[in-house]
Amino acid sequence: MKKTIFLILFTFIVVDSVNAQSFYSRRRDRSMMFSFGLGATTYHGDLHDVLYDGFTARPNLGIGLRKKFGSQLSLRVDLNWYQIAGADSLNQKIKNRENPSLPDRDRPGWTDTRRPRNLSFRSNNLELSAMLLFNFIPVNNSYTRRPLINPYIYAGVGLSSNNPKALYQGEWVPLRPLQTELTPYSGRIMVIPVGLGIRLKANDDIDILLEAGYRHTFTDYLDDVSKDHVDPAAFDALFGENTEKALLAKALSDRGAEGGFPVRKAGWDRGNPSKNDAYYIFQIRLEMYLPDNFLSQLFSPSRKKPKFR
Repeated sequence: MKKTIFLILFTFIVVDSVNAQSFYSRRRDRSMMFSFGLGATTYHGDLHDVLYDGFTARPNLGIGLRKKFGSQLSLRVDLNWYQIAGADSLNQKIKNRENPSLPDRDRPGWTDTRRPRNLSFRSNNLELSAMLLFNFIPVNNSYTRRPLINPYIYAGVGLSSNNPKALYQGEWVPLRPLQTELTPYSGRIMVIPVGLGIRLKANDDIDILLEAGYRHTFTDYLDDVSKDHVDPAAFDALFGENTEKALLAKALSDRGAEGGFPVRKAGWDRGNPSKNDAYYIFQIRLEMYLPDNFLSQLFSPSRKKPKFR
């Protein structure tokens, strides 16, 4: 919280300083904007379904640089750090709509079929994306005359890291190297960000952005879960008999016994390979309008101390 307050104050100080040196530039439009913000991330996949389990809240932080083209269209490049997580043990039980008044034990089909897997993960990732933004209300002439409220939509393409880990015996163990389903997958994934937002004018130089975005991915392994359970003996063949890596893969591929459930047999469902994973990013941002000569003024070699005669 202290760091967030410091960043906000720092932004206002920089804006005031720049404006003091470029008063006449305020009469012209500004085409370059810098933003930063924070918010919550929700993962959707085999270990957490937003339709049944609702939205979760994991942290994210982001910065962005936007370039305006015309009165409504702009391009923004974002760098986001985000965390996602899911656990079978935390999943809500699927409700039975036919008999909602019956006690849990008497409702047919009440037990969540995901629970016996007892799988879980957490992942801290970086996402780099380029997105086109379209303002619903055109912004012409000087940027200071922009509307107080301006909704917008965005879509683009991005690249994210993918490094799921599981908590095992007090340590976070990377799952991707263990190939818990005997299927190797990449530590980098392509994502398609789409979303909408509302831009609120705070003052002449700063907007407050409220954004909700969806990330479509091309992988089913954000959570290290996709296909069927495999024969544990296959990990001995892959990593060496009774090696530390083979033992870890066996333990983390099927964690049902830890939750008091029967051991899963090879070929039993572990995940649903027909649907890829996804995640949602919700953010509140501060966006600062930069003068066209901001970079040249900031790094200009002519900025010297005054000479006294």
